[in-house]
Amino acid sequence: MSFLVLFFSSFVVALSGALMPGPLLAVTLGNSPHYGWKFGPLAILGHGILELGLVSLVFLGAGPLLQAGQVQGWIGLGGGVILVWMGKGMFAVVRSGEFTEKSSGPGRSGHRAVFLGIASSLSNPYWTLWWATVGLAYLTVAAERGPMGVAVFFAGHISGDLAWYTLVSITVSRGMGLSDMKFYSVLMYLCSGVLVVLGFWFVYYGARLVV
Repeated sequence: MSFLVLFFSSFVVALSGALMPGPLLAVTLGNSPHYGWKFGPLAILGHGILELGLVSLVFLGAGPLLQAGQVQGWIGLGGGVILVWMGKGMFAVVRSGEFTEKSSGPGRSGHRAVFLGIASSLSNPYWTLWWATVGLAYLTVAAERGPMGVAVFFAGHISGDLAWYTLVSITVSRGMGLSDMKFYSVLMYLCSGVLVVLGFWFVYYGARLVV
């Protein structure tokens, strides 16, 4: 497989996965109107840092371990608790009215976006399972081209995530803005509810595997 084919196939596979609803999308939708279009790319920065570490583990032989039922179970339990905590935090922000002024400072808001990108990815057991199965298979193919092949694969993968979540942030932050606070409140409540529901489901999923 040529480097060009490897890059674009990895890009498309990542994009197809990014289009599926999940914790990271809910967090991006809920925070982009307040923090602006940069929230998506910064969240993907956190997501990418975590993925780089996981890719390294999988490449070094941790794939079978990550597929183990007990491991997936504990990831589900821990991730579920994190999602419930994030959902409750978002709900509290809406009720307090702290989101009424748009943040423009890159410091604290940037750190928050990166942290939420890491937390929302880490809390999703299906993300880990994907890398232990589909990701591992792709890494095997990429590794045939040496370290450069793995680098090209990862570059294509993270580019797919970055393209989609940047588009989401731009669309939500500019298309909706903060002029219609009622609509934004509803969106925030909806996203917080999605995170809480996903969290409880992941706890249930994890408990079944552990017990």
